[in-house]
Amino acid sequence: MPRMPDARTPCPGAGTSAFHLRHGEVWCEAVPLRELARRFGTPLYVYSQAALAERFAVLRAAFGADAQICYAVKANPNLTLLRRLHALGTGFDLVSGGELRRLQAAGLPTARAVFAGVAKQAWEIEAAVAAGILFFVVETPAELPLLAGAAAAARRRVRVALRLNPGVAAGGHAYIRTASTDTKFGVDLGAAGAVVEAIAREPWLELCGYHVHLGSQVREVAPYAEALERVLAFVDAAPVRRDGVTCYDLGGGFGIAYGTGAPLDVHAVAAALRPALAARGWSPVLEPGRYLIGDAGVLLTEVLGEKQQPRTTFVLVDAAMNDLLRPALYQAEHPIVPVVADPAPPRPVDVVGPVCETGDFLARGRMLPPCRRGDLLAVLGAGAYGASMASTYNSRRRPAEVLVDGERVALVRRRETFAELFADEIDLHED
Repeated sequence: MPRMPDARTPCPGAGTSAFHLRHGEVWCEAVPLRELARRFGTPLYVYSQAALAERFAVLRAAFGADAQICYAVKANPNLTLLRRLHALGTGFDLVSGGELRRLQAAGLPTARAVFAGVAKQAWEIEAAVAAGILFFVVETPAELPLLAGAAAAARRRVRVALRLNPGVAAGGHAYIRTASTDTKFGVDLGAAGAVVEAIAREPWLELCGYHVHLGSQVREVAPYAEALERVLAFVDAAPVRRDGVTCYDLGGGFGIAYGTGAPLDVHAVAAALRPALAARGWSPVLEPGRYLIGDAGVLLTEVLGEKQQPRTTFVLVDAAMNDLLRPALYQAEHPIVPVVADPAPPRPVDVVGPVCETGDFLARGRMLPPCRRGDLLAVLGAGAYGASMASTYNSRRRPAEVLVDGERVALVRRRETFAELFADEIDLHED
């Protein structure tokens, strides 16, 4: 029997209308989350195709048809999601040879992939050269001989973008800031001139642009504008720094709604950068990960009960830090809502899992109504760096993942079996 139409109301904390309320329940597009929990169990990652398409359209409208939008695979590398993003029009931002293999396993073209990473291994460089990627992001002078050697061996001229560190502090937690002077990323502007000259001396390398990634959860336009201003001053200091340059890779890190502060206005970023880029004939390259997939995913978890300590009420759930590491790693604040609304007055609670660590929490001091065993909670904004960082710590199986597209639901990663947790271990029988 078809479902009766029902007016949607916003889900508090959701960054997209794909997750909304109907009759006091949270739905993903045309499917209630409670039904997905029943079918696939919990913990469970749920992704929305509509939210992906919506976010990609925003970026395309902001930066224009000539912008290369390269999805940061590290945010969520699920093969089905990669195929869906490619169908929307994305290229890909890779930071490991394994991510390159994922693209190839998904049957996706590599010609619009960029390859970054501060410590590339020789086999990764060789594999990416053979794959014919769009360009390499050079992070350190030490990788130039490896890259030049691989290009010469393949008899293939390789395009490179030099990653600059402009000394601009931006982003959220200190662990996700990448353009301040004390991070491992990029080349300091004071040393970058010599690297440009080294690239120019290599017959098989071609400087095509510059790359600056400020960090993650950047919520203001000013750092992007300041970084470009510093890069342009660097480029204008010598002709060799301009020769052949056609693009400027501003990275990603665009802040979304969770945590503290408003999401980044990407239209304002584009308006601030596009005129200066156009004046030089440079096209923008973007590397969004969280911005595309973060709000498009939720983590469903079932309540196991509550526990009262002298100063804290704990809500015990079946998801844990191995399923969503970000709160423990850098105090990320994901909105959490009951899947079925409860009119009871909320009170502050810590939402914690079964892992044997005090740092195993999904939220602290969060306002939630009383929770009973069997209730469901939705951890919002969990599409990025959730499943991709999940582990089997405490011999726990990683969550299944499903993709919702309208009324269609597809299991895109099944939950591991316990046998699979041990399958790669070698059992030495001692006499």
